[in-house]
Amino acid sequence: MNILLLDDEPLALKMLGKAVSEAVPEANLFSFSKPREALDFAETTTLQVAFLDINMQMMDGLEVAKKLKDIYPNINIIFSTGYEEYALDALKLYSSGYLLKPIGAEDVAEVMKNLRFPIEEKKRLSIRCFGNFEAFCDGKPIKFKLSRTKELLAYLVDRNGAECRTAEIISELFEDVYNIEYYNKIRRDLIKTFEDMDLSDCIAVTRGGLSIIRENVDCDYFDYKDGLITTKPTEYMSQYSFAEYTFAELF
Repeated sequence: MNILLLDDEPLALKMLGKAVSEAVPEANLFSFSKPREALDFAETTTLQVAFLDINMQMMDGLEVAKKLKDIYPNINIIFSTGYEEYALDALKLYSSGYLLKPIGAEDVAEVMKNLRFPIEEKKRLSIRCFGNFEAFCDGKPIKFKLSRTKELLAYLVDRNGAECRTAEIISELFEDVYNIEYYNKIRRDLIKTFEDMDLSDCIAVTRGGLSIIRENVDCDYFDYKDGLITTKPTEYMSQYSFAEYTFAELF
């Protein structure tokens, strides 16, 4: 779970971070004192929860919340403020909580139990398509024995869960039907690597095809397709030429 913390007062931000880390120790916390920097970060990193101060000098928390919801419609916004008078405005933004400072771990724990948009259990396979293609298991980069296995995985992800037949993959990635033997080595490397990492539930294997089981994968491209991310990326699987077609059609 990725949680954004925003408060332009350093001491308040530190106290908020301490309370959230105690209440949600498994979460990744990203702290910011400047709204613009927080929004720039949100453009590149999927967020599930945001704790926002309201009364800030450069941009108030209500405006930040609106911009975050433009990027992630289902993000859980929790306002952390010293003022009661903004509660109605927060309610209009369908926020998940309104906490008055000083905020303790108990306050955070209680509001996290009642999020407007419940957070699914973290998926072990995480894939990033915007920018360069990267794949992670439990937050660590996946390493394959063969250099082009990663490209095969990228192609399966690009096909958005559709079954990819052997002839199709060879045509798209190798443009040479005589590369069947090399393709089979790459295919085995992908399957074996996933088996060794206990990720077999993320890929469907048939005699002549492969496909990604998208519901078991955390992927920014899938989130975009499902409307969970609305900001159009400026790059998509930049290192692979086959991805240019998808980028031209969708983005």
